[in-house]
Amino acid sequence: MLIFAGENVRVGQARLGHKSAMETLDTYGHLWPDAADATRTAVAAVLGTALLAEMGQERPGVGG
Repeated sequence: MLIFAGENVRVGQARLGHKSAMETLDTYGHLWPDAADATRTAVAAVLGTALLAEMGQERPGVGG
């Protein structure tokens, strides 16, 4: 539940009573979402907005 709620490994470690974050990652690491997907989404959002602004356009779905 902690992972799906977006908590980090250190919170999981503390709540589960693991001696190290590595123990938590070894056991539950496969459950954390792929950071590459989140990174791609964040970069696309920033670059997409910046490129649209540079071209003098508004974001899709915003404004007129």
